[in-house]
Amino acid sequence: MGEKYYKYVIVGGGVAAGYAAREFANLGLQPGELAIISKEAVAPYERPALSKAYLFPEGAARLPGFHVCVGSGGERLLPEWYTKKGIDLILGTEVVKADVASKTLTTAYGAVYKYGTTLVATGSTFIKLSDFGVPDADAHGIYYLREIKEADALVQAIKTKKDAVAVVVGGGYIGLELAAVLVLNKLKVTMVYPGPWCMPRLFTTHIASFYEGYYKAKGVTIVKGTVASGFETDQHGHVKLVKLKDGRELPADIVVVGVGARPVLAPFKGQLAEEKGGFKTNVPDVYAVGDVATFPLKLYSDTRRVEHVDHSRKSAIHAVQAIKAAEAGNSIPEYDYLPYFYSRSFDLSWQFYGDNVGEDVVFGRDNTTTQPKFGAYWIKDGKIVGAFLEGGTPEENKALAKLAKEQPTAPSKETLLAEGLNFALMTNRVGPPNL
Repeated sequence: MGEKYYKYVIVGGGVAAGYAAREFANLGLQPGELAIISKEAVAPYERPALSKAYLFPEGAARLPGFHVCVGSGGERLLPEWYTKKGIDLILGTEVVKADVASKTLTTAYGAVYKYGTTLVATGSTFIKLSDFGVPDADAHGIYYLREIKEADALVQAIKTKKDAVAVVVGGGYIGLELAAVLVLNKLKVTMVYPGPWCMPRLFTTHIASFYEGYYKAKGVTIVKGTVASGFETDQHGHVKLVKLKDGRELPADIVVVGVGARPVLAPFKGQLAEEKGGFKTNVPDVYAVGDVATFPLKLYSDTRRVEHVDHSRKSAIHAVQAIKAAEAGNSIPEYDYLPYFYSRSFDLSWQFYGDNVGEDVVFGRDNTTTQPKFGAYWIKDGKIVGAFLEGGTPEENKALAKLAKEQPTAPSKETLLAEGLNFALMTNRVGPPNL
């Protein structure tokens, strides 16, 4: 089988690949110069839709509606867009081996591609309970979510098991968002997670208590401080019971697992420098973007790896700009990223900017009986380094982002409690306060 050469090859077909392709096209690309090799069977799409609107009982999102780059307000890049731009989409194809010395990529089918420059955009994959040695964790009826095929399987299970009992294992992003959509589908839902509160990597106990209370009011049963230790199946091998480490047992028709993700490093492992679980590329003409990239976080004089769609989009764009600048003998400013996370479930919508370290100050209306609107600031070394807001308007969220980026000197805790969101709005001179 002969080798085919591309000036640029993007390995991986997720969000980062789509945004990188658009940036290549914007900055000047000749037909036949770029290929995207993706193990998924569809063109790049906005992955966050899978745990939200894709699972809605009515008005569900479907492709081509959420191909990139609609998630950031841009043009929707349909498969024909790539054709028009002369970009080869090599779909349903996984790169299993890379040789950065010879600049070659080998697929599972044995095809070999050579490149001038490659973007490693292999993303992450879910962690399975079987990775922890949990017995029967691969039984029928146990679902994970990362790609369209897994979302389709879950949709089919929801449709065929009306009024089913569902157990969500995990209390992070995926667990919270999936629990919400399962309730919307009229399933009876129980969440199980090991920590004393949900989303422990971001939420404080105060913030978490609001969301836990809200979910309980929607009918979700929450079991904390334990983990799934095994499953019982019926005669067809379908899950019917979740066994917990504390001895309890939960009936289940559907089990959805969201216990974390790990970056996909395998094709390039051992050839690129690794730090904090990702690639810190030190090889010419190899750029890591998105979930697999470990990068200098200039704002905090630190090195980090960030798993979030916002970073995937922005790091991909920045990498392409760096590639094109280098070809012209120029350089661009270093990547200056502000950490950003968000989530939407039920009627809730929160956004977070910055770093959740130091002392936290929670403000606003955080009850479940009225339209909630509350937030928090994080203070470290006398500066505001992070900001969170539930129920914010675009203008208010923009003010919080600016605050987290500029890290102003923090007033007293009493002042922040009294002024709440108004402090961010006044500091940034953005409109009148809503609380």
